[in-house]
Amino acid sequence: MHSVTHEPINYDPADPAHRVLPWPMYRRLLEEAPVHRTTATTPDGEDFYLLSRYDDVAVALRDRRQFSSHVRRGDFLDLPIMVNRDAPDHTRLRRVTNRAFGPRALSTLNGWIQQTVEELVDDLLAQRSVEFVDQFSTALPLRVVGGMLGFPMERKAEMQRWSQAVIEVFSVMGGLDPEQVPGFFEDFMGLVGYIDELAAERVGCPHRGDILSDLVSRRESGDVDHDEMVGLGWSYVAAGMETTMNLLGGGVRMLLEDRELGRVLAADPDRTDDFIDEYLRLYTPTPWLLRRAEVDVDLHGTVIPRGALVHALLAAANRDPRKFPDPDVFDLDRPNKEDHMAFGAGPHFCPGAVLGKMFAGRAFRALYPHLDRMSIDPDRPPRLRSRPGTYGIEHMGVLIEPASRADVA
Repeated sequence: MHSVTHEPINYDPADPAHRVLPWPMYRRLLEEAPVHRTTATTPDGEDFYLLSRYDDVAVALRDRRQFSSHVRRGDFLDLPIMVNRDAPDHTRLRRVTNRAFGPRALSTLNGWIQQTVEELVDDLLAQRSVEFVDQFSTALPLRVVGGMLGFPMERKAEMQRWSQAVIEVFSVMGGLDPEQVPGFFEDFMGLVGYIDELAAERVGCPHRGDILSDLVSRRESGDVDHDEMVGLGWSYVAAGMETTMNLLGGGVRMLLEDRELGRVLAADPDRTDDFIDEYLRLYTPTPWLLRRAEVDVDLHGTVIPRGALVHALLAAANRDPRKFPDPDVFDLDRPNKEDHMAFGAGPHFCPGAVLGKMFAGRAFRALYPHLDRMSIDPDRPPRLRSRPGTYGIEHMGVLIEPASRADVA
């Protein structure tokens, strides 16, 4: 049990210090204020409530009677996407998404994803010094997600910027002052316009085998309207990239700093899923999800009034000692690590979770045999992302030793 301080809790998601080191704040919320009302720091003066304990976050994500996912209504952020809709609209959009990211669709991509991983690993190992985030942990999801959507790869730089803009849109939906993320809306509208353009090219044409072609056919059959088609397209960009990008960067950092862990996984690659789950629990890339209280909700002696905005803190819940003993410790053998909520829970469980874990797992397996050749560049140490919305590494230099003659032979 952590000691209790008497200083007021000042939760400010816009504070860069909190974004790079949120754990002390989460510990205080978990122990002192499991339901915490913020002061009015948002542009529209709306307070919001924080839920940090695992069981409470699980209720917020699963109990549709008490909590709604349709958090923005009747304004410019009332976006026609799954994270901002309840059943039956959410169910309909989820059905379309499951077709795009379901087992049948992914089974056809196995060979291509493996080839993409191997090409990127070969490119990496051919160099002596790399910026790992740009050249691998960002490049891999860009290629996979961009390829699945049907984006031409020459738009790689825009995709990365657009993905960040989508995350910033979600942050503004949660109350972040737009002035904290200048240019986000212009970038976001650039992505919306580009997807609209690509979709228009596919109307009346043979199916190209990509997700955008499938969305266009769903639009033509009446399963989704035009705005929903475009909304699904742009939301897939960030959903497919952000978690995996941060998992790859942070996971490789962990393997390069904990050589014994790298040797354990290299000797038993079947433990990769254990590694991924425990990493995601400990360093949850998407820190929170949004809900609206549908009724007055009484938790721990605090009433969250009907209509209030709620931040369900996934990253705090994943370090709740009531659920995960010694929560700040990475434990590959933790028996309940799969219970983490890094991908959410309930009806809105991330539909891209299987895809993300699949190609991240293949990337780690491809890198295990070469970890002894890799080391973090002391002149370019890992730097955490300070822009809002996700937790992960923004830059990390990695040095790579040439392969020995024995390796080449």
